[in-house]
Amino acid sequence: MITDEDVVVCPVCEHEQTITICPSVNVTTDPEMREKVLSGEIFEFTCDKCGFAGYAGYPFVYEDKETNGGFLIYLEPDCEDREVGIEGDIADQVIYHERPMRLVPDMNSLKDKIFIFEAGLDDRVIELFKVLTLAKMQDDDPEKIPDELKFTKRAEINGEDMLLFAAFRNEELLGTLEMPYSLYQTCVLSGEPIWDVPVTECAAIDQQWVMERLGEQKETEE
Repeated sequence: MITDEDVVVCPVCEHEQTITICPSVNVTTDPEMREKVLSGEIFEFTCDKCGFAGYAGYPFVYEDKETNGGFLIYLEPDCEDREVGIEGDIADQVIYHERPMRLVPDMNSLKDKIFIFEAGLDDRVIELFKVLTLAKMQDDDPEKIPDELKFTKRAEINGEDMLLFAAFRNEELLGTLEMPYSLYQTCVLSGEPIWDVPVTECAAIDQQWVMERLGEQKETEE
């Protein structure tokens, strides 16, 4: 585990202090770090002045070199870029092995990607799955449906292969949505033309990426 230092400002009393941070973890060599990342423990800090306990947001690299071929996720809080370069040996190793590298803006998105790749799923297909599911739910009742879905796990429920998502509205957790894995397989086929679009650098693969690819596909067909 690599450590560094950063300066944070308490959101309550505005006290400025230096804290020890962990800018990157490799859960292949440090498997205990996985739970610390998922729980948020790795980002926790306590204000020296007022005692406020919160989370420090800073650029962070999560790397797993073994699970389903390995993957890397770069968390850059509130990042507006769609692609970034990752310098150093980590990026060279990942690109060399053609492992996916992803850019995310927040903790929920980081966990979403970790769970997707650990389940052996394609995050591009999952994002299309989300787009289609939310669109269908809008037709049902636009005032009561979530505005965001985050993948949590794949599980067998009552003998059926299911994908579970955490449903959010205005960043508030509404509950869990269970969807058949067969619908994921349908998305693999229905979105087939866009899977050939190359993903370069460390890219943001989200619903915006899917909508842009679908728009490009529509223009090509016209």
